[in-house]
Amino acid sequence: MKKFFGGLFLAAIVFGIWFFGSQFYAAHDLRQAARDGDVARLEGRVDFPAFRDSLKSQIENRIEAEAAQRGGPLGSLGSKLAKAGTDVVVDTVVTPETVAQMIRTGQAAGLVISRRESEREQVAWRFERGGFDTFRLAAEEGSGALVFRRDGLGWKLVGVDLDNA
Repeated sequence: MKKFFGGLFLAAIVFGIWFFGSQFYAAHDLRQAARDGDVARLEGRVDFPAFRDSLKSQIENRIEAEAAQRGGPLGSLGSKLAKAGTDVVVDTVVTPETVAQMIRTGQAAGLVISRRESEREQVAWRFERGGFDTFRLAAEEGSGALVFRRDGLGWKLVGVDLDNA
């Protein structure tokens, strides 16, 4: 019986090390790929369709919020036109190079996670635990974050929470 509980305890420790270690490794590997400009490694660490969908959703929500503030029929028409162009713009702008720049500096192509003095200044990230299947890398100086989701035994970047400032 002692061996059973000892084995169970050891399995729990190994699981914990893997669970938290794999998050740190995924974040480190993604940042390193961004610094190195390694497009193949970035494409392996980023779920681009999910990332684009996340970005489209946030932009459309901002457009709706601004249209609601303005009100009137012109605000509604402008909102519809802006939302119609969102898909094309996001699909064009979100590339491995843009994502790499966002990871390095917290901003790219008008998208802001962390406001920096210089676009070349590296951003500092902190971990924010989510549920069992997600975690976030939040910018130390800003209110935005990169969102990761479990992918098999590893993690992939699947979304972004833009800076609200």
